[in-house]
Amino acid sequence: MEFLHKYKVEHHQDGATLILYVSDFDTEFATELGTEVTNTRQEEISSYAQRRFPSLKINTIKIVAGGIIVCMFSFSGISSKTTAKAAEPNQTVTTALSYTVKSGDSISVIAKRYNITTNELKSFNKLTTDTIKVGQVLQLPLTKYTVKSGDSLSVIAKAYSVSVERLKALNNMNSDVIFPGQALYVPTNISTTSEDTASNAISTTISTYTIQAGDSLSVLAKRFGTTVAAIKAENNLTTDIITIGQKINIPGQQHVESQKETQPTDPLPDLYTVGSGDSLSVIAKKFNTTVQELMSLNLLTNSTIIVGQTLKISNPTTNEENPVNNNVSAPTSYTVVAGDTLSGIAKRYGLTVSYLKEVNNLHTDTIFLGQKLQLKEQQSQQTYTVKSGDSLSQIAKNFGVTTSDIMSLNSLKSELIFVGQTLLIKGSGQPNTSSTPIQKIENTVSYRTHTVVSGDNIWNLSVKYGIPQAELLRVNKLTTSSRLSIGQKLTIPVHQIAVQETVSERHGEYLDWWTEAQYVFPIGKTVTITDFQTGKSFKIKRTIGANHADCETVTTADTTIAKGIWGGFSWSTRAVLVEVDGRKIAASMSFAPHDVDYISNNGLTGHFDIHFKNSTRHKDGQIDSSHQDKVKIAAGLK
Repeated sequence: MEFLHKYKVEHHQDGATLILYVSDFDTEFATELGTEVTNTRQEEISSYAQRRFPSLKINTIKIVAGGIIVCMFSFSGISSKTTAKAAEPNQTVTTALSYTVKSGDSISVIAKRYNITTNELKSFNKLTTDTIKVGQVLQLPLTKYTVKSGDSLSVIAKAYSVSVERLKALNNMNSDVIFPGQALYVPTNISTTSEDTASNAISTTISTYTIQAGDSLSVLAKRFGTTVAAIKAENNLTTDIITIGQKINIPGQQHVESQKETQPTDPLPDLYTVGSGDSLSVIAKKFNTTVQELMSLNLLTNSTIIVGQTLKISNPTTNEENPVNNNVSAPTSYTVVAGDTLSGIAKRYGLTVSYLKEVNNLHTDTIFLGQKLQLKEQQSQQTYTVKSGDSLSQIAKNFGVTTSDIMSLNSLKSELIFVGQTLLIKGSGQPNTSSTPIQKIENTVSYRTHTVVSGDNIWNLSVKYGIPQAELLRVNKLTTSSRLSIGQKLTIPVHQIAVQETVSERHGEYLDWWTEAQYVFPIGKTVTITDFQTGKSFKIKRTIGANHADCETVTTADTTIAKGIWGGFSWSTRAVLVEVDGRKIAASMSFAPHDVDYISNNGLTGHFDIHFKNSTRHKDGQIDSSHQDKVKIAAGLK
C-alpha cells in the first residue's frame, strides 16, 4: 500500500469513517480518479483497513487526493480473519466537480450559484485574490450524490461529515424529504491533517460560543484552531458579520494527548528579517505566535516595523532542551500551538502539570489549538489613570499583563482610551518604569532630489512620486504657471506613514486624509476595496482627486460586483476597507459615476468618491458627515 501515506479517523456514535490520503505522485491511481475505483483497488484498500485497524468498526472509507475527496464507498467491517471482498455494485463512488469560468463571472457570483462562500471557493482552489479569468477551471468543494433507497438526509450528512442544515442549504431544500434517484450536492473539502498513530488520533468537536466584545470570525478561528470558512459553513453564515450575544457553533479539532509526549516538529527560528509587505500580525501568524509576544520579545513600544529589520521570533533559552526554571520569569499567558502538550508547556516554563491545571481550572490534561493558558496565578487588582501619550498596549506591557486582559477587566469594546480614564489592572505591583518610555507612533518625512529631464511637468512628477501637486509646488516655491527647465533640481518630499493600531483585525486604520491617507493611497495606485458589511471585494484605481480620492473600477467584473453591493449606481455611502500594500485603511465610498474618467471598457463612465478621516467635498470644501460616519464604522469607532 505505498500509495497511502497518512490517514484520519472520524468517530461516530455507531462506528467510524476512515479517511485515507493518496500521494499526489501516484500516477497509477490518478488514472482512476474522476471515473470509479476498480474492484482490485477496493480490495487493496479494504485489506489495508482490516490489517491496520482490526478492532475499529469502520462504516465508510473515503479516499482523498490533494485535499479533495475523489471517491467514497461503504465498508462492512469485515473480520480481519477473512479476505477483503470486492465492492458491491450499489456502493457509492463520488467525484469532485469543476467549473469553467465564463464571461461576467466573479468569485462571489460562482460561490452564490452553488450556495458556498467565497472563502471556501478561494481556499479550495488556493487563490490569494478574487481575480479569475474566462476559461479558467475552478474546482468546486462539492460532489454529486445520487439518493438510494433507504437513504435519509441524516444518513447522507453523517457519511459526508456535514450537518443536515448545511446539506439542505447546499441544495436549496426547505424540508428533509428526499427520493431515490435525486441528485444532491455534498461537500468534498476536508482537512488533510492527520496523526501517525491511532493513539494520537484527532477527533472533531463542536462547541457553542457566545460572541463577546472585540470578537471577529478570524479571531475566533485562530483561538479555537479552525478556519473562518469552517465556522461560517457550520453556522450557515453568508458574511463575516457577528454581533455581541450571538451564539454560534465552533468546529474544532481537540488533540487527545497520548501516553507518549509529542514534540513540536518545526521549532521556531531565533531571528527573522522583515521583508516587503510584512507586518507584526503577518509575522505572528506565520510563526504561530502573537503580536503581543513579538513586541514583548523585541522590546517594541508600537507595531511599526521596517523592511530589513531583524526580529526575535523565539527565545533559544526557553526550548525543550533548556527549560525555564522557577527562578526565571515566564510570560503571564501562553497560546497553544500544534504539537503542544500540557506536560511539554509545563517543562518549558519550569512549572508542573498540576499547577497549570489548577491555575487554568482544567480537569484533564487535554488542550486544544488556540487555547490560551494562564502561566501565573491571578493576582489582586489595582487602578491606573491614563496619561497623555498612553496606549493600551504600552500600559499592558508596563504592568506585565496583556491588552486583552485590560479590555476584559474593564469591559472595553476597543483599544481606544482617553486621558484621565481610570483602568483596573490585574496584580498589585508597580508599573515597570525602567522600560522604554511610552512613545507615540509618529509619521516622518524625508527629501530627495529630482533632476528635470525632457517631458517632465509638475503634474506627472507629483503622480510619479505619490505627492499632491500643490505640495510639490509649495516645497519648490513654484506656481502652476512656473516652467521647468532641463537639468533643474527639484526637492521631492518622501512621506513615511506609520502603521496605526486598529480596534480589531476586521477594522481599518483611522488615517487622516490630509497628513496620512493621501500618501498611502496616492494617485495612480490600484487597491482592493472590501465592503465592510457584506465582505465582498473588488479592484479600483485612484485616478484623480485632491480633497478626497476620485476612483474608477479596473474591469467590468469589478463594476458588476460593486453594482451588486450598492444595488446599481448610487450616491448612498457605505463603510469600506481600502487594502493597499498590506494595510487596511478605514474609508467610506459612494458609487455614482460622474464627471471625467480615465479608464475605458470598465462598465462605467466617470469616477466615484472615496472619503477618509477629515476629507472634504470638492464642491464646497466641507466635510461630509455621512461619509465621516461610515469611516468611523470601518475603523470600529462607531
